[in-house]
Amino acid sequence: MKSKRKMLRKLLCLLLIVAMVTGCSGTGVEERKSKENGTNTATPTSEVTPTGDVTPTGEVTPTGEVTPTAEVTPTAEVTPTGAPDTPTPEPATPTPTPSGQFASKEEEQAAFDKYLDEVFVYMMGTDYLTIHFIIEHPENYGIETTFESSAEDEIVDMNEAYLDFVDNLKGIYDFNYDNLTKAQQINYDRLMYEMDLVARGKDLSEKSVNNTLMAESNNVINGIMQTFMEFPLIEKADLDNFVKSLESMGPYLDTMYDSMKELCDYGACLTQDMYDVTLENINSLCAVDDNVILLAFRANAIAAGFDEETVGYYTAAVKDVLTDTVIPAAERLYDQVQTLESYITEPFGLAAREGGKEYYTYLIQGKTGSDMTMEEMYDYLVQGIEGMEAEFEKVYLSDRTLFDRYESAEYGTTDYRAILDTLKDFVAKDFPAIRETQYTVSALPDELCVDGVLAYFMPPQIDNLDRKVIRVNPHYDDNDIELFATLAHEGYPGHLYQFEYFSSSEGYHPINAALSYLGYSEGWTTMIEQEAYKWACNGDENVAFIFNLDHNYLNALVAAIDIGVNYYGWDLAKVRSFFGSSLYGDSAATAQLLLDAVVSDPGTYIYYSLGYFMCNDIIDALMAKGMTRKEAYQAFLEVGPCSFRVLSKHLGLGDAYK
Repeated sequence: MKSKRKMLRKLLCLLLIVAMVTGCSGTGVEERKSKENGTNTATPTSEVTPTGDVTPTGEVTPTGEVTPTAEVTPTAEVTPTGAPDTPTPEPATPTPTPSGQFASKEEEQAAFDKYLDEVFVYMMGTDYLTIHFIIEHPENYGIETTFESSAEDEIVDMNEAYLDFVDNLKGIYDFNYDNLTKAQQINYDRLMYEMDLVARGKDLSEKSVNNTLMAESNNVINGIMQTFMEFPLIEKADLDNFVKSLESMGPYLDTMYDSMKELCDYGACLTQDMYDVTLENINSLCAVDDNVILLAFRANAIAAGFDEETVGYYTAAVKDVLTDTVIPAAERLYDQVQTLESYITEPFGLAAREGGKEYYTYLIQGKTGSDMTMEEMYDYLVQGIEGMEAEFEKVYLSDRTLFDRYESAEYGTTDYRAILDTLKDFVAKDFPAIRETQYTVSALPDELCVDGVLAYFMPPQIDNLDRKVIRVNPHYDDNDIELFATLAHEGYPGHLYQFEYFSSSEGYHPINAALSYLGYSEGWTTMIEQEAYKWACNGDENVAFIFNLDHNYLNALVAAIDIGVNYYGWDLAKVRSFFGSSLYGDSAATAQLLLDAVVSDPGTYIYYSLGYFMCNDIIDALMAKGMTRKEAYQAFLEVGPCSFRVLSKHLGLGDAYK
């Protein structure tokens, strides 16, 4: 999903325009360098809603709730030194010792595929609502499902989760890595990475987590509504299961308050905006005739081809469940959440909490798929920021008319299908071929438009691979070039293309649908936007650079601020100082908006920005080894989504990228 905060984007675009017109550029470089040694150390004094894409998984699995205590104060300004104070994590899992029980390589390879099947069943769990977005017929995979759900499961004992995970994956030690096929070796390494990652979190306390249940951009209530909005309707049984799943939301909402309060009691931050947005979303869920779930169900049932009588019958059933079960529970929750008002505090990052820095490190490494320490990640982002600033200064000083062309640039159409058809033609020339695949692209109806969400891609179920869905919010105010890039990000050569390429490859296994590597997937889609801007700008590379800069420079700034606030403990003054040294210049209002955003949703921008820089560097490294760009893309896509450690290994780059 490509998500943008409209107010922030509009403001920052204006600030960047002013910077370009006045020739103000590059001032942030010296601000971020240490006066003593010239390294990329930030000394800003003083975060933001992601502009990138997040492919919705359909899982309503909100993490626990934390209510900040009024006494919690953000830590003082901590200036990063640039030298890691914690070592790069070593694999925490034991060294595999193969059992040697197989008579031949072929027997071992067949046994490994069976092992992957078993791990896939374990990873899927039993929650029907989550599973349905990945599999249409879970029974064909030996998966039993249940419609029961409780918010009490949202606060997890990390050590217990670790022990359960390792116990269910320990069979991997029976296999000799060298006897597996190349594709199997990649999946082996994926699972070993997952074992290592979960081991890093086993000693973390659930009391150090952030308040995701009441997050400003993607809280649990918003997640529930979006999940039912996009519930796949393929067969008549799906209509019955939709009703059953919706019925389970009543008990789920009735257990939500206790989890929210527990998180608040642990000391997680609850800002005024987080509190207000949570109440707004609950209030939306309480609507009857114009309830977003009801409207989406009817529209999706019609689009799926069910006859009028069937649609009418099930629409009435959905309305009954909403009226009798879900809305009363939502109304009770609304009243309960109001009692949490006393927990509202000024925004502070995870660094202000006991165990918060350690939890944040685990959270970010898991989201990005990177083994970098937070110090290394911060320095890497700052290096990328400074590189973009230097490139901007070079481009602007050599082409003083580019801003006039930038302001007047247009692609020429806003027709989604026409743009995607054009993108397919460009991709056919410059990217590895994929099969012709089916998809639908449509505008979200007004009732389903969420402020800040431009578009998103819904990956298909693994047993229904031609049901790919792209949804576009028609109410954003970017121009048609931004729309072109957005559809490139979600479609060709973005998420849809990358998914289709990998799912058709030899190395794909259903287990890959249970794993998420946002640094890889969002890094790829953000990286290829560079090409899309060139296509949309008819080859005017300087204007395309400004469009790309406006998007990815902001992402990188927000990502660095995220680490500053949640790891180094920056306060508002440091956020403002850091942002003020950028091309955008000083803005108190923007600094506050950024601080609020990174406190509410830690890490949301980082996998876009880190992934963008990392993927670009990896493609450049492959080309430096003699590959053409197209060959480098093919090698990247064939490995498929994984951590950067695994990706670098299987691209022959050793430990260069982690």
